[in-house]
Amino acid sequence: MNWRTKVEKVLEKMGELITVHPKKIIIFIVALSFVFISQIPSITMDTSIEGFLDENDPALVDYAEFKKQFGQDEVMMLVVKTKNVFDMEFLEKLKKIQAEIEDNVPHINEVQTLLNARNTRGEGDMLIVDDLFKHWPQNAKELEEIKQRAITGEMYQDLLLNESYTLTTIIIEPTTYEVDESADALDGFGDEDDFGKEDQDFLSDKSKAEMIHAADAIAAKYSGENFEIFSAGSLAVNDYIKESMRTDMKRFIKIVILIMAVFLFIVFRRVSAVLLPIFVVMLSLMAIIGMMAMNGTPITVPTQILPSFLLAVGIGATVHILAIFFKDYNKNHDKNKAIIGALEHSGLPIIMTSLTTAAGLLSFATAEIAPVKDLGIFAASGVMLALFNTLVLLPALLVLLPIKPAKEKDLQRSNKMDSVLEWFASFSLNNAKSIVFATLMIFVVFIYFITQIQFKHDPLSWHPEDSPVRISTELVDKELKGSVTMEVIIDTHKENGLYSSEFLHKIDSFKMKAEAINEGEYFVGKAWSVTEVLKEIHRALHENKEEYYRITKNSALIPQEFLLFENSGSDDLEDLVDSQFSKARLTIKLPWLEAGQYDVLYNQLEKLLRDELGSDVGIIITGTVPIFKRTLVAASSSMVKSYIIAFVLITIMMVLLLGSVKIGLVSMIPNVLPVTMSLGFMGMVGMPLDMFTMLVGAIVIGLSVDDTVHFFHNYMRYQHKGYSVQDSVRETMLGTGRAMIATTIVLALGFYVYMFASLSNLINFGILAGSAIIVALLSDIILAPALLKLISKKSEAVCEADFSSVKEKSNV
Repeated sequence: MNWRTKVEKVLEKMGELITVHPKKIIIFIVALSFVFISQIPSITMDTSIEGFLDENDPALVDYAEFKKQFGQDEVMMLVVKTKNVFDMEFLEKLKKIQAEIEDNVPHINEVQTLLNARNTRGEGDMLIVDDLFKHWPQNAKELEEIKQRAITGEMYQDLLLNESYTLTTIIIEPTTYEVDESADALDGFGDEDDFGKEDQDFLSDKSKAEMIHAADAIAAKYSGENFEIFSAGSLAVNDYIKESMRTDMKRFIKIVILIMAVFLFIVFRRVSAVLLPIFVVMLSLMAIIGMMAMNGTPITVPTQILPSFLLAVGIGATVHILAIFFKDYNKNHDKNKAIIGALEHSGLPIIMTSLTTAAGLLSFATAEIAPVKDLGIFAASGVMLALFNTLVLLPALLVLLPIKPAKEKDLQRSNKMDSVLEWFASFSLNNAKSIVFATLMIFVVFIYFITQIQFKHDPLSWHPEDSPVRISTELVDKELKGSVTMEVIIDTHKENGLYSSEFLHKIDSFKMKAEAINEGEYFVGKAWSVTEVLKEIHRALHENKEEYYRITKNSALIPQEFLLFENSGSDDLEDLVDSQFSKARLTIKLPWLEAGQYDVLYNQLEKLLRDELGSDVGIIITGTVPIFKRTLVAASSSMVKSYIIAFVLITIMMVLLLGSVKIGLVSMIPNVLPVTMSLGFMGMVGMPLDMFTMLVGAIVIGLSVDDTVHFFHNYMRYQHKGYSVQDSVRETMLGTGRAMIATTIVLALGFYVYMFASLSNLINFGILAGSAIIVALLSDIILAPALLKLISKKSEAVCEADFSSVKEKSNV
């Protein structure tokens, strides 16, 4: 007795046990499930840029160190559009909205506008650092004086004001930590051993969302004619993604359940066959989400597909059990015997299909992208939990429910489907060589187009073109020359290293050369550091004359200028240097680009930094842009690894299941075809390989092999019983073909639901995955029989050698 027969015997015994103790089994499984389900209210969502990478990733380690020292670099930007920023009525309204944001928006460290922008000037022997609108203008002359300071001030242009004075910004900086604002006020100016605040958590994605929603609500109240307000920047983009996820997930779950219900009723014509599978799969789904909540794993951009994915996959497994159960029950009218027979006949293929699907998903567990890793772990766990409930809970429920056999007229409805399946079997066997040759040509063509694929990571492009946040971010890029930042930590490695005038001039030289970079698609919109503060001080100390807007050449004056600035009451140095004056922050403003487009610019800026500052200076480049870049690299390497792992694991499983290396390898050909066509189609139409579409290959190969398992498993059973290749294929088609078509429809519709998503990456994923599942079915019912026909003599010899000692029951 080989291992397959042993497993079938165990399943048969399990079926007998279930029919004896159905109530105990139901109570135990449901009670255990509700332990996890009770945790669902604590589930969170995370769409932050940090959420794409593992917390120990070097890019995030650098980013965390930056935030500990200098605070948040991600800000919420409210862009206000008007006819003339320097209009008193407009300025009065701007003053009101700023005050309301400061008073009512949670988790904010600072709100910066044109009104409270830094105004450094000299009055006699005094250095004055206050707000630009510290003294509210009482007449046109005073307003004009302030306007002249604003339009000539380097730090105002392209940050708080556009060139035509029709746009201004309200920049809302979140707190660094999940603490009171007062505890955050001394960031960077404590003892070096303390400033890291290791016992505090960074501001969570949930808190950022609360800040954004509160600010948006205030903006909506003030927005109107001549005062149009738009949200822009990475925080706004991420929040829009989160809200789209929240809306889409609720809608998709409802649609998938409705599709499943209609489909199940059409297939089985029974209310019980609709309610039982949905209950079993929903219980599995909610338990897995509860496990995520219990583990502290948030719902992210990739894991949002988990609910509808598990619903579709779980329903597919229940269809195979119910198909055999109702077939035997309708024929013999013995419910318990039908349950035992269904488990013995279909249990092993269902176990193998679940294992192959889980293997495809677990291939993501090695991913460097944290949410993809979570998807692999919890989706695989969900598939296995759904398998357990399908093999144990579903039969127990069937035992207890008063289900009646179908009437004779309902049994005649399958004749047309049988005719279609027989036609496919005949067509495939009679045209085997032509089919295999055509498949080879398809492989060649689509492999060529695979070479044309471009990997991209661009969350902004996921939004519809008419999305407000996309329009406003593109407006900021155009009018204010950038909406995202690259942050640089410059470390002199010595206390008071920033007192060197020569070194500060090097930083300033880099800034000027960086701002000169303009290659059309990518450019540097603005750069600033502590050197801008020193220029302002130097000018103020020389009667505010513009020709003195420069860094002093006398290093001895630098510490005095810093001291004067600190004594003025301004705390702006906290955001620019550390307490020892050994490290400086350099911020570079860039337009929003696809992550791969930053690569050339990143390398150009990195080289320029080294050339200007020298090799003895420590340079760490971090912030939004480098994390985008790192995410792209991690995603591409993760995809290659996951595809290889999925293919190897599933191939090994197929060889073990079928008992033949040759047949196992042949069975993988129909499963590689849909993946090849999906990737080739992307290259053909210019669809990007992004964080979602990269999932298609491993998921599809894990799912498409399900039909292959059922087909080849049943084919081998008939071969062992002495059937010819033609008869084995025909009987396999009639026995399992209907269930294969049914599960394909379920899965394809489950994926096609994503075509109605708000974000384009989900739409692309739905199109690719749904179509690949259909191609997988066609491969199994057309290509697989053709391959078996061509290797029939050798494969039959292999079968006889492998199965000569095996005696199996027939359950056709």
